[in-house]
Amino acid sequence: MTSGLRNILILPAAVMMLFSVLSGTAKNVAFNHRADELKADYLFMEALRHHEKDDDDAYYDLLRRAYELDPSNTDVAFYLGYYSVMIAREDSVTFQRGYDMMKSHFDSNPADFYCNYVYGSINDQLGRRDEALRVWSVMDSVFPAKPDVAYKLAEALVASQDSSNVAKSIDVYRRIEKAQGKNIPISTRKIRAYFVSQDTASIFGEVKELLASSPRSSENNVFAGDIYAMFSERDSALKYYNRACEIDPTSGLAYYSRANFYKSIDDSVSYDREVFQALKQESLELDTKLELLTGYIRALYEDPAQQPRIQELFATLLEQHPHEVAIHDLYCSYLIAIEDYEQAAEQMGYAVDIDPASEDRWRTLMSLDIQNNDFQKAVKEGVRAVRYHPQSPLINLVLGSAYTQLKEYDKGLAALNRSLEYTDSADYEAVSQVLSSIGDAYYAKGDADSAFVCYDKAIAINPSNLLALNNCAYYLAEAGKDLDKAERMSAVTIKEDPENATSLDTYAWIMFKKNNYVEAMAYIDKAIEYSPEPSEELFHHAGDIYFMNKEYEGAIEFWKKALALDPDNELLKKKVKHKAYFYE
Repeated sequence: MTSGLRNILILPAAVMMLFSVLSGTAKNVAFNHRADELKADYLFMEALRHHEKDDDDAYYDLLRRAYELDPSNTDVAFYLGYYSVMIAREDSVTFQRGYDMMKSHFDSNPADFYCNYVYGSINDQLGRRDEALRVWSVMDSVFPAKPDVAYKLAEALVASQDSSNVAKSIDVYRRIEKAQGKNIPISTRKIRAYFVSQDTASIFGEVKELLASSPRSSENNVFAGDIYAMFSERDSALKYYNRACEIDPTSGLAYYSRANFYKSIDDSVSYDREVFQALKQESLELDTKLELLTGYIRALYEDPAQQPRIQELFATLLEQHPHEVAIHDLYCSYLIAIEDYEQAAEQMGYAVDIDPASEDRWRTLMSLDIQNNDFQKAVKEGVRAVRYHPQSPLINLVLGSAYTQLKEYDKGLAALNRSLEYTDSADYEAVSQVLSSIGDAYYAKGDADSAFVCYDKAIAINPSNLLALNNCAYYLAEAGKDLDKAERMSAVTIKEDPENATSLDTYAWIMFKKNNYVEAMAYIDKAIEYSPEPSEELFHHAGDIYFMNKEYEGAIEFWKKALALDPDNELLKKKVKHKAYFYE
C-alpha cells in the first residue's frame, strides 16, 4: 500500500521534470527561430541597399539567404520571386518557382499595394487573364479609391472577352468618370469596350455624351470627328472637324485631323490646303508637325511643281522653330531626295552648328560637300568634326578622301591611316573599305606598288569588295600588266552588278588592253547605255575602242563628246584633229 502510494506520488514529479525539459527545448527553438527572423530581416534590408546600387549579384544572393533563413517572410519571397521571374528566360522551373512566390505573397497580403500591383501587371503581360482579373478584382475591393487599380480592373474585364465582364467594365469606367468628370481618355476606353461587344449604338452614344459635357471643346469635336471617320460616316466626321476649327481657329490639332481626313478620302486639294493651315499653327506640337510634313513630302516630293510649296512649308517651320535640329535634318533629307545637294549641305551645316555632338551629321555634311565637288569645304568641315570625334573611323575616312581629291596626299594618308587604326578589326568589310581608300590615295600620289599592296589586302580580307576589285583591275589595265588577274577581278564585279557602268567600262578597257576589240566594244556600249551621265573618260575609252574596231566615224563622235567635257585634254584634241588614234 505504501509502495503503491509512493509510485502515484512519483508520477507527477516525472511529468513535471519532462515538461521542464520540453519547455526549455521549446524556448530554445523559439529563440533560434526569432534569431533567424531577425537575420532574415537584416539580410533583406541589405539586399535592398545593394539593389539601389545596381549590384544585382549581391542583391540576389542576399535575398536567397534571407529566404532560406525565414521562408515564411512573404515580403522576401515576393522580391526573390520577382527577381527569379525576371532572370528566368527559358528556365521554366525558375520562372514557375518565382511566380508561385509572388502569387503566395498576394494571397497572404492583399493590402500590399506596390507588390500586388506588380504581380497583377506581370499577369497582364503574360496574358494570364483569369489570374489578372482575380488580382485586380481583389485590389479594387481593397483600394476602391485608386483609379489606377480601377483602370486595370476595367481593362482585365474587357480582355476576358466575356460579354458580362465587358458590361462590368463600363460600370467601372462610369465610377471613375463620376470621380474625374467626363473626358476623352475615359471615353476612349469605354468605346474600346463597346467595340469588343460590337455595340455601335453605344459608341455613338458615348460620343454624344462627351460632346454634351463640353460642346465648345475643340478637342472633343476632333475626337467625335475621328470616331465618325472610323465608321466611314464622312459627312458627320467633316461636320465635327469643321466645328473644331470654328471653335478654335488656332488649333493645330483640328487642322491636322481635318487634313488627314481629306487625305483618307483622296481629296488632294483640300489635303494640301489643310496641311498648310496645320503647320502654321503654333499650338501644334513640333513632333506632330514633322509627322504631317514627312507624310506630305513622301506623297508629293517627286512632283517638281510641288517643290516651291514644300520649301515654303519648311520656311514656315524654320521661322517658328529656328533652332530645332530635327527640322534641318528633315529639310536636308528632302533636298537630298530632290538632288539639291548644295542646299542640303547648307541645312546640314545649320544642324551641326546646333548639335555638333552628332557624328552622323558631320559625316553627312562632309559627304555632301564632296558630292558638290567642294573638297576644300569638306576638309574644313572634317577638321572641325575631328575635334568633336577624333577617333571616328568614318569621319577620318571621309576627311582622307577629301584631302586626296585636293592632292594633299600626305594629309589624306594620315587621316586614312587614323581611320584604319580606329576601325574595329573584326569588322572586315569596314577594314577592307579603308584599305581600298588608302590604295586609291597611293595610286593618286603615283605610288602604284603601295596601291596594289593595299588593294590586295582589301580583297583578301573581303573578296566581295567590288570597289577594290574594280579599281585594282582598272589600274592594272592602265599599267598594262597582269591583265589576266585584272580580267578575273573585273568579271566578279560585273557578275555581282551587271548594270554598273563603271564596272562595265573597266572590263571593256581590259579587253581593249588585251587587243580583244570586239568584246571591248560590246561592253563599252553597255557601259554607255547604263550610264545616266557618261564621263569624259567613258567617252574617251569608247572612241579608242570604236577606232580599233574600224568604226571611225563613231570613234570621232565619242572623242568629240569627251573633248566637250574636258576641253583642255591635249591628247583628245590631237585625236579629234587628226581623226586617228594616238598612244599617250
